[in-house]
Amino acid sequence: MNLRAVAAWAGLLALAAVAIAWAVPRYGAVFVGGWSMAPTLCRGDLVIYRRAADARQGDVVFVSKPGWPEGVLHRVISVSPDGGLVLKGDANMVPDRDAVCGSAVRGVCALVVPTGRAYLGARRVLARWYNLPSPAA
Repeated sequence: MNLRAVAAWAGLLALAAVAIAWAVPRYGAVFVGGWSMAPTLCRGDLVIYRRAADARQGDVVFVSKPGWPEGVLHRVISVSPDGGLVLKGDANMVPDRDAVCGSAVRGVCALVVPTGRAYLGARRVLARWYNLPSPAA
């Protein structure tokens, strides 16, 4: 490898390190584990969330809730004056029973990578050729 190639790789690695150092404290990622946000989010989709507590009505938020140690992804239905959030999954008929406080918000959804849809689509194609069992709901 010549000197220019080594310098180019070193520059790219330095740029990647700076980008990672900037993004890690500001963003997080979580895979969707259930169907409560269907059809907006599918099980297996990757959600990139911005670490922020400034959730507004209509935002999809990642929150800590008692009984759900991994956290929950739901949509904000309303925000009370004291900062409490009423949440609801898009596929659920009624809002969540208990409101959550603003400090329970781990982040606000910034980007969805449809990995779950890709997996389910590939599984449907393969199921036509092979006798695959249907995925668990």
